[in-house]
Amino acid sequence: MATPDIASIEGQVAIVTGGTAGIGQACAERFAAEGARVAIVGRNREAGERIARDLKDSGGDVMFLAGECADAADMQNAARAVDDAWGRADILVNCAGGFWGVPPIEEIDDEEWQKGLDRNITTIFLITREVVPMMKRNSYGRIVNITSVAGRAGFALASLEYSTGKAAVVGFTRRLALELAPFGITVNAVAPGTVRTPRVERHGDEKLAQIGAALPVGRLGRPEELAHSIWYLSTPGAGFTTGAVLDVNGGVWTG
Repeated sequence: MATPDIASIEGQVAIVTGGTAGIGQACAERFAAEGARVAIVGRNREAGERIARDLKDSGGDVMFLAGECADAADMQNAARAVDDAWGRADILVNCAGGFWGVPPIEEIDDEEWQKGLDRNITTIFLITREVVPMMKRNSYGRIVNITSVAGRAGFALASLEYSTGKAAVVGFTRRLALELAPFGITVNAVAPGTVRTPRVERHGDEKLAQIGAALPVGRLGRPEELAHSIWYLSTPGAGFTTGAVLDVNGGVWTG
């Protein structure tokens, strides 16, 4: 009997939220290159359609599903579209999230606080709730949630609501891992440090050089490095790893 390739995701169905830029885009590209069928979910229609088109032109089986990841109806529709097209979901990578400023606590109003939590934890809850039944049907699944070094330790460059939401991702991951382990579904998290994504690049080259130089490895992370770590947790060979948080931050915090 042939030994199954525990590193292969060829033919599997992967859903990547926030897949229109940065780490999410790098994941979509990596998974497509590995032969997975990939559904990119996000609200940037122009970028999503362009990325899906480019990956299709390279031989990938890819679709873009436009939707707000913090909207329950949009996530229901996204999961249904994947089920209708491919009849299964093997991998879910939750990359949607972010922040846009670092105000002091007294300047954060109720609306911005809630938006920050919705961006960074509600997004994960909503799509995961829709995808888990699809995984249970086949007694198999790999869920990878993107938290942050800001959710693992104090990090002055991140906003308060972002750090709080990303810390919640860790608790969500560990609790859900226990719930889903009997069904052959693993749930893990990856905690990036500062990675050279479009949002980070807005700081400018001089500031980026300063940030990178302050890290133990002496540079910023690259999206493809994060995608590689996420890919490992998404493979069949990661089946004995669940409830874990993989810190990929250049040594700035090692827990």
